[in-house]
Amino acid sequence: MLRSIVKWLVTFILVVVAVVALYPLVFTVLNSLKTRTGYAQNPLGLPLDISFENYAETFVRMDVPRLLLNSIITTGGGLLLSTVAALFIAYAVTKLRIKGGNLIFLFIIAMLVIPSQVVIYPLYETILDLGLGGTYQGLIFSYAAFGLPISTYMLAAFFRAIPDELIEAARIDGAGELRILFQLMLPISTPAIAALSILNFVWMWNDLLLPLVIMGGSDKTTLMVGVALLSGQYDVSIPLISAGLIVALLPVMIVYLLFQRQILSGALAGAVK
Repeated sequence: MLRSIVKWLVTFILVVVAVVALYPLVFTVLNSLKTRTGYAQNPLGLPLDISFENYAETFVRMDVPRLLLNSIITTGGGLLLSTVAALFIAYAVTKLRIKGGNLIFLFIIAMLVIPSQVVIYPLYETILDLGLGGTYQGLIFSYAAFGLPISTYMLAAFFRAIPDELIEAARIDGAGELRILFQLMLPISTPAIAALSILNFVWMWNDLLLPLVIMGGSDKTTLMVGVALLSGQYDVSIPLISAGLIVALLPVMIVYLLFQRQILSGALAGAVK
């Protein structure tokens, strides 16, 4: 009897949490299907007349294909660069036993607790000094820098669970460190790489601060910045902004739904090895 009560109580709590988590998304979808008049008359209710004019206006005002391409290039580049760099660093500090490796690892992990706003101005000045302001490269390097700590942490945790004897056997067979890394460690760590890639993809795609600072008014800005610019100085259309948000979030939702198993397995991989 007590077990059944606990089971129903846990189920109820999970349902409440799910409703609270999904409500903003449902609210945004419903508002994107309303006209301005319909939203003004009933901002919290269901749309009386479903309209897709907000989506049509969003594609015109945002130039969605161009901004989508910009987001794909910058997010993909930042994701690839941060993952490759984390792969080398995690292998070096966990398996090569280099001098000062633990200090390097602690320094990188310490960056996890530093808010991005604290270093945004020095980062901006550095990007300008390198001549990368308003370029894909500037934003890609910025994404990689902020994605490196969590990527290194996850890969290092996974690498520590791999027996050293496996690597020593490969060295005895004549394999070099690069061959061990890419032909042995990389295939084994696929679940962890998949998980951190998805997590980094989500925040890089949704990030607004770095594109605004690095890109400024460049035509190479991202999709999320385009959504932010839908809000005018004197006129804010909630249905239009809602439609823009759904367009920008759609790739993230698709990726998350397709690879949610990899997120869970990768996050738990180090613990169950």
